[in-house]
Amino acid sequence: MPRAKSLSQPTDAAASKPLQAVPHPVACREGRGVRFFDCPHYDDCLDKAAKAHWTGFTCAHCPFYLHPANTA
Repeated sequence: MPRAKSLSQPTDAAASKPLQAVPHPVACREGRGVRFFDCPHYDDCLDKAAKAHWTGFTCAHCPFYLHPANTA
């Protein structure tokens, strides 16, 4: 009888690495979201939205989005 595979646990080395922010576009209706056009990841997010056939996307929930209140 084959042995059942167990879920691997993260190694100590992986656990000690700091979490890094990743781009996080969210699908929305066209014209309903806010976007950060100057973001270095904008083109990648636009590609993701186009490949997924989203009608629009928003950067509002992305860690790279600069909210106007925080930029003053």
